[in-house]
Amino acid sequence: MSEETSHRRTRTVVRQATAVVADVEITAVLADDGFIYASLPHLCRALGLETESQRERIDEHAVLTGGLLQFDLVSGMRIVTRWCLRANLISLWLTLVPVKSLKPERQERIYHLQEKAGDALDRLFGTGQGTMLPVDATPQGISTYAEGLAIARLAEQQELSQEFLGERITALDLVVDARLAGVEERLAALEAKLLPREQVSEEQAEHISDLVKQVAISLSQKLGGGNYFGTVYGQLYRRFGLTSYKKLSQAQYPKAVAWLEQMRDQ
Repeated sequence: MSEETSHRRTRTVVRQATAVVADVEITAVLADDGFIYASLPHLCRALGLETESQRERIDEHAVLTGGLLQFDLVSGMRIVTRWCLRANLISLWLTLVPVKSLKPERQERIYHLQEKAGDALDRLFGTGQGTMLPVDATPQGISTYAEGLAIARLAEQQELSQEFLGERITALDLVVDARLAGVEERLAALEAKLLPREQVSEEQAEHISDLVKQVAISLSQKLGGGNYFGTVYGQLYRRFGLTSYKKLSQAQYPKAVAWLEQMRDQ
């Protein structure tokens, strides 16, 4: 079907509602042409039929094709475009379905829809005119539906905007964390050059070595084995611009202790 043909077969929804036929929910609409239409995907799902093949079957029928139109339907917080079949043609469509090849329960459901679908959809909208909408109700109905459609579209846009904003914030957080880590490393190296260079005592160096062992053991336990002593020492040296933990200055010592304890606890 060409795009031009599809465009010509799109109409405006006056009202939308959901009917329960044969224990299955079917979305239906009153259109601006005064007829009731039922969602073809819902009808096919109720009968266990494949939607696209049935749409092609209907489109090839000289009478049915005129009653197959597209509508913008409200589904939750979204707008979806679906093919809908005019209610007074549902029975004709179902006569084309080869019921003899189906299971008995599906045959019964098709027979039930043939008999009841039109009446159920008519009662749903309460037109009292079979499948026709009273002429004087159309303008007001169109206005009401258009307002609801606009609200649904706005809600969809807000939902997408919030999702995008959340992803953007997460990305910014990651960038900020990475930059802060780089700043801390450069600051530690700068402090090593500018602050008093008196080195840690033997006792303090021993405490640093003990903390490194604790962190390495913790990593090994969490990661299921392995020797991480070299990894932890390497991170310590890069962070504080050192070649040995014994060369930590007195100014660097409390920061090194706090950093290693944090690594161990995490």
